[in-house]
Amino acid sequence: MASQLFVVLLFVSASSVSVWCRTPELDILPVDSVQIKPVGTNVLLTCLPQVDDKSLVSNLQWHDTQNRTINNNNVWTNRRMSTDVMPGGLALIINGLTETDAGTYTCTATYANSVSLTKLVTIQTIVAITWVDAPEEQFTTAGKNYKVKCKVTANPAPLIDWLKNGEPIPEGSNYITETEGLLIKNAQEADDGVYTCRAIVIETGELKERHIHVEVQTLPVFEDKADNNKVEVIEGETASIECRAQAKPIPSYYWVKASTQQKYSPVNERLGTLVLNRVSFEDNGDWRCIASNAAGIAEKTFNLVVITKPQVLDMKNISVPVKREARLECRATGNPLPTIEFKKLALNQNQKILSVETFTDKTLRQSVAQLVIQNVKRTDDGLYACIATNKGGQHWKNGHITVEFEPSFQNTPMKEAWSWSRLPVNLTCIAESIPNATITWQRNNRDIEQDPSYKKMGQGPISVLQVTPVDSRFYGKYRCTARNQHGLAWHEINLQEARIPSDVIQAKVEIATATTITFSIVGPSDSGGRPIKAYSVQYKFDYQNWNEAWNKTWSVDAPYILENLQPQMAYTFRFAAANDVGSGNWGAITGHVMPQRSYPEEPKIIKMNVIYPENYILSPYENKYELRWNIPADNGEYINMYEVKYCIVRRRENTWSETGSGCQTLEIKSSDQASVELNNLFADTLYKVELRAHNAIGYSIPGQIILKTARDPSTIESPLYSSRSLRTSCSSAITLSSLLFVIYLSVLS
Repeated sequence: MASQLFVVLLFVSASSVSVWCRTPELDILPVDSVQIKPVGTNVLLTCLPQVDDKSLVSNLQWHDTQNRTINNNNVWTNRRMSTDVMPGGLALIINGLTETDAGTYTCTATYANSVSLTKLVTIQTIVAITWVDAPEEQFTTAGKNYKVKCKVTANPAPLIDWLKNGEPIPEGSNYITETEGLLIKNAQEADDGVYTCRAIVIETGELKERHIHVEVQTLPVFEDKADNNKVEVIEGETASIECRAQAKPIPSYYWVKASTQQKYSPVNERLGTLVLNRVSFEDNGDWRCIASNAAGIAEKTFNLVVITKPQVLDMKNISVPVKREARLECRATGNPLPTIEFKKLALNQNQKILSVETFTDKTLRQSVAQLVIQNVKRTDDGLYACIATNKGGQHWKNGHITVEFEPSFQNTPMKEAWSWSRLPVNLTCIAESIPNATITWQRNNRDIEQDPSYKKMGQGPISVLQVTPVDSRFYGKYRCTARNQHGLAWHEINLQEARIPSDVIQAKVEIATATTITFSIVGPSDSGGRPIKAYSVQYKFDYQNWNEAWNKTWSVDAPYILENLQPQMAYTFRFAAANDVGSGNWGAITGHVMPQRSYPEEPKIIKMNVIYPENYILSPYENKYELRWNIPADNGEYINMYEVKYCIVRRRENTWSETGSGCQTLEIKSSDQASVELNNLFADTLYKVELRAHNAIGYSIPGQIILKTARDPSTIESPLYSSRSLRTSCSSAITLSSLLFVIYLSVLS
């Protein structure tokens, strides 16, 4: 029983302690009685009753600095101030604190309807460090004073110091700390860098840094080079004018044409190169290159000289009589004004004419040159080139000097004419003159143009008189006379009557085979006035009449050969010459008995690529050769075969001898074949080739050549071991296998 009582007493004792130890009061969180807050921030103050029974707390309120109750219905305070019930208390909320909000705020409450509770809190406002004018990128121009801007506001007022590239700025330098910035005296590129503006408020412990990049800019300065302000370009081509300036930052460029003030942009405004396509003369003149950056602008003037290619203007052709003075004028334009020279154009000459007078027509801006020729001759007639030249190139035009002169028959080819059997004949006169001459015709000093027996064609410079000589009176000399304003000239043509040729003087047998005869003919003593054009032969057996004879005609200078005659027969021959008039009488009668049948004549081998003085034929191939020949006379018996024999030879004491290596023989069973190919020949080797024709009687005398084959292009032989040297050094025949054996032994040794 005693223990239970003890417990109860303890409980009562504890309860009595809990009730009487707490004094009712109010707490404001944060707990500091003075709250220092930056202007512009939001503020939250919470009032918490510290009582035993919070349910007994009533009228919990906040009052502003003027002791006005703050609630959401108060028109004076609800703009930025409001209250909000929080767990266990009431919060005061101030949005966007201003300096006018500074002061004492009161939290009040009633406890148990009898105890008034009050708690005060003071709000002090401060202005946080604020960068008012402190751009992070700042620029200045070299050579000027510049203040790095750093305007700061704070309450309490801040302290300002500076760093450059992270290092303190030393005293006594060209930097001066001023209000609202750092002054740089005579700024240079070395002053480029990052400047740190550091603001400190000791009272609040606030520190802020502003990193400001300062760039010292330089005005554009052009890269001057000697003689680089004058630019020459040929008209029609592309002009590229380079303009370079050193500056920081890199400048941009544009161009202005001085004469028009028109603005042009370069291809790349950061490079400054002006490109003008297909330049014309209107582009000639001054151009200003303007370079600009943030530091300023600069300009440079270029003189663009548009080289206009020379242009020769129209040249006027002139006519001048012989022995007078000729002046051929030429005008040309261009920039710069071109020089002018003359050249005479001819097939066999292209010489410069030195006698030239030149001057400048300043009004028309033209170069003028005059070609002056004193005492003009006919040879001065022709085309003359006026050539204008300047830096842009050349241009030329042709002008003509016509030299007038009296008529001349110097180049009239006809001095005689021929006719016969009343054939019409044309007499032609060619009169050279400038201007053209008029031609008239006379016979025996009598004008015959109106005579119906004659027909005139053409008055000049070419005139043809057609004459039909019906009798001998029409033969004789005719005169043509040419006249122009500078004089006259005449020319005579002798019209003669042509006849048939006289008899052939002689016909001689030169070569006779069993079936052919070759003649040599001595022509007639009188050709009849016209050239001999052909010879004819009439031949028969001795026992025949001439009306049974055969005929053959040869042109002049052809081989006079009769073929298909019969062996051992006696023939009679007579000959006649022929011209335009006709054939002469038969004459030069001769007889001949044909030889008997025999073996064929020697076949004549056709020789090509003969090498002298060795007198051998060089084959274009190393292993073959095409042998060709003329088919010989068969001497009365049909050729039925050809035989070709070829042997390897060498030269000894100016004679060709066989080496003993063996010979090859070919038989060609044909009568009309005239070529054969020799195959499987050795390269760079000499052969003797013999060709014989065969008929029923026998073989002909052989035709013969020495043949040498070409070197093998695929083989490069040592002079010591070449097949040729081995063949020429050995006295006996060497086969291919023994040749290889000799080479092999030589190499081993």
